[in-house]
Amino acid sequence: MVIKITTNNKTTIYYFSGTGNSLHMAKSLNDKLYDSELISIAGLINQDSIIATSEKVGFIFPVYTWALPKIVADFIEKIDLRNTKYIFALCTKGGPGRQYVIPVMNKLLKSKNKELDAAFLIKVFSAVIVGGHNPMHSKEKQLDRITKAELKLDAIAEQISNNVKGKGKKSSLIPMKGNYESFIESVNTDDKNFYIDENCNGCGICQKICPVSNISLVDKKPEWQHKCQQCYGCLHYCPKKAIQFGENTPGRERYNHPHIKLRELINQKQGVSI
Repeated sequence: MVIKITTNNKTTIYYFSGTGNSLHMAKSLNDKLYDSELISIAGLINQDSIIATSEKVGFIFPVYTWALPKIVADFIEKIDLRNTKYIFALCTKGGPGRQYVIPVMNKLLKSKNKELDAAFLIKVFSAVIVGGHNPMHSKEKQLDRITKAELKLDAIAEQISNNVKGKGKKSSLIPMKGNYESFIESVNTDDKNFYIDENCNGCGICQKICPVSNISLVDKKPEWQHKCQQCYGCLHYCPKKAIQFGENTPGRERYNHPHIKLRELINQKQGVSI
């Protein structure tokens, strides 16, 4: 049974998800908040004008290089938040390392005379298998991590509904500034490391699932167009495991979120409310 927590004003949650972890958390939180809506960042990012009309706005996304995916950073720079009185972030992460979401977001929000009121980090796991050091968790461990993450959402929903402020604002951007700046500079063109093997059957799922339309099909084979976000959705959801990245992905397990349907990830580009 889903219990919705009543809030004093409407909440709009903007989300970005590569393989489903953040979308699942966004849907679950949306179910717990009264009078809320869920909107895809990927579906709005190309619009010239984005105005948030809700007094309470949240951003849900996976942590990339200890901070924000580039598409999320670009979206925050673009969105008009003048009507917003409360801003929160909920991030899914994999590793145990310290995260720098808060200072990066506050730097982006400063030009709007805004700052984060609350930030929440939920550990699920990393689906980044392009490095040799990061094995894919077993399906049992995946489900265990997802279940534990879901249990944290009741308390998070209560804090958001009560406009709780001041969570974790002392984090510093300085220790990871160089790494994150390098990631932002190279993320779009790192798709040069993608390639397909002989198992590709030309189904086109990779093209459909890419949240930023970065894949074109030429003779039914994918070609990457250098506006990649490194979400790895194309790699994980290829039904033939034919998409590879560098030297470490051949033969490794892929990840399909057990509670998210393929069409939900494909529909990110539509920008429709859920």
